[in-house]
Amino acid sequence: MKEKFRKEKGITLIALVITIIVLLILAGVSIAMLTGENGILTQAQRAKTETENSQANESSILGSYEDVINATTAVTGGEWNEEKGVNTPAINENINMQLVRYENSEWVEDETGSNYSYIAGSGTTDNNSSEWANARVTIDGVDSYFVWIPRYAYKITYKNKDNISEGGTIEVKFLIGTSDNYYDDEGNLQTAKRAVTGHEDTTSDYYVHPTFTSDIDLGGWRTELTGIWIGKYESSLVNKSDSSNIVTSDETIGNILLSENTDKAIAVQPNMMCWNYCTIGNLYINFKGYAEDLNSHMLKNSEWGAVAYLTHSEYGRNGTEIDGNDENFITASGNIEENVKQSSTGNVYGIYDLSGGENEYVAAYYTKATN
Repeated sequence: MKEKFRKEKGITLIALVITIIVLLILAGVSIAMLTGENGILTQAQRAKTETENSQANESSILGSYEDVINATTAVTGGEWNEEKGVNTPAINENINMQLVRYENSEWVEDETGSNYSYIAGSGTTDNNSSEWANARVTIDGVDSYFVWIPRYAYKITYKNKDNISEGGTIEVKFLIGTSDNYYDDEGNLQTAKRAVTGHEDTTSDYYVHPTFTSDIDLGGWRTELTGIWIGKYESSLVNKSDSSNIVTSDETIGNILLSENTDKAIAVQPNMMCWNYCTIGNLYINFKGYAEDLNSHMLKNSEWGAVAYLTHSEYGRNGTEIDGNDENFITASGNIEENVKQSSTGNVYGIYDLSGGENEYVAAYYTKATN
């Protein structure tokens, strides 16, 4: 009986070998689960890396938000001015930008920031009460001048709707802040419509001009705008050292990138030869790099339209044709006081070089277009 008991409870050599093999298999599986491609340790390390990347990305996003907040708080103006009846000019305090007024044949700082007016008139030099806001921007010691176009809605009345080439009139209502609201002639608050296709009938209702909207497909931006700044003259190329005008007489001189020619700069001034012989691609890059805090860029087709409509309205020339610049590419034909009929307001406070001078290049973006 004692021997039989030993046979039932004892461990044979075969059983021991099998047990060791099973333990080895289990150990191998455990190691694989810990260290393999999808192992616990590998996944833990991957999770740690992803967490660190997410934290870095979050910090980057928060940093960009902070930059946006700082940039926003650095911009003064842009809100509705009840007395003026337009949105005040937005001044960016991150750069040397100031409102200016024309006195004694020169531009001087507008210390009160209120010497501008968008008043309806005949648009001729005999009735030039509308004085659009002007600003001077100084970058790298070079002065440039810009004109404020406040957010507005418009309505077109054609002389002959069946033949729009005969022309017509454009009525404008300045909008409040970034809203679509305006005051009608009786002082009642109204709401302008929004274009959907860009082919709406604008003869009976006021429509918000798309360049001030967030509708990118119709020429807007990624946010609603209270207004835009437009170069007062055609742009010129100058030397940074003394702001002297560079005569771009051929491609060798004119077709350059400012990032590769750091001794040169853009100037928007009168009585200069405008920038010539530069490809559209290089112009686009140069203007985009002019002032990032101002979101500077090559004028868009929709923005050109916003200027043209306001110019044609009673707040500009009221249908009076603008005189063309005929002085061989010299901005404002050399003298803004003598050539006010070339201005969008019929006085020195408007935009010059809208007709004549150098070719007018604007950025227009197409989908499914050919080269």
